Amino acid sequence: MATVADEIGGNGTVSIGRIFSRAFSFMGKYPLITFGSAFLFGALPSVLSQVLLVSQATNPEEGNVAATIGFLAVQLVLLVLTLVGSGLMQAIMTRGLVTAHEGHRPTFGQCLSQALRFAVPVIGLMILWTLGVGVGFVFLVIPGIILVCMWAVAIPALVEEHTGVSRAFARSRELTRGHRWKIFGLLMVVLISFYLVVVVLGVFGLAGASAGGEEAGSFQIAMIVYSALSGLVSGLLWATIQPSLFVELRDAKEGGGAGELAQVFG
Repeated sequence: MATVADEIGGNGTVSIGRIFSRAFSFMGKYPLITFGSAFLFGALPSVLSQVLLVSQATNPEEGNVAATIGFLAVQLVLLVLTLVGSGLMQAIMTRGLVTAHEGHRPTFGQCLSQALRFAVPVIGLMILWTLGVGVGFVFLVIPGIILVCMWAVAIPALVEEHTGVSRAFARSRELTRGHRWKIFGLLMVVLISFYLVVVVLGVFGLAGASAGGEEAGSFQIAMIVYSALSGLVSGLLWATIQPSLFVELRDAKEGGGAGELAQVFG
């Protein structure tokens, strides 16, 4: 006979199926939060970057060192903005999904407000996360993979538990302990799904460009649309899976949230 702990997920088990189900359910119920965030912080930075690349390709200034330095500087700024946008998107999605999990109805404004409150620590965490994982991948890849799995829920911990940056890493390490092989499997599924979608989008994009003739403009427009869609998809996938993983890990180790309890006793 199942116990209450079993029903609410506080029995130490982590289900990849439940993580995906929770994430996709959140997408379906709150499209403004999920698609809106992914568009603003995932698609738009990708489009801006692609527009600059197209501009550089169509207006080359060979030998112009100042133009090259300026282009690289703009790309660096866009990289930083992408990093910041990714952190804010994860914070917005985390607040929304956890609020829904606890039985309340989140709004985009509330989630954005919460994310902006934590903007500075989230940005700091994203920079440290990127540097740490980057260095880990330089050293034979495996340390980088370990760090990705270990720090998989650092931003949700920071936003939801107000841990501070250093404690967020420790909290993520604590929650993921004992479940990192499953997290690795989850990340592989997300990565493969993303690349499958990207390949399909690329095929349709090339088909559309070919249908538009051999004009350079058709290809450039197709690449911009492709960048927007791939940025949207990548944002939707990870930014919803990550807080769902956080909820799953926390429930498994510490018992279900308010939303789960309401379902059990409702």
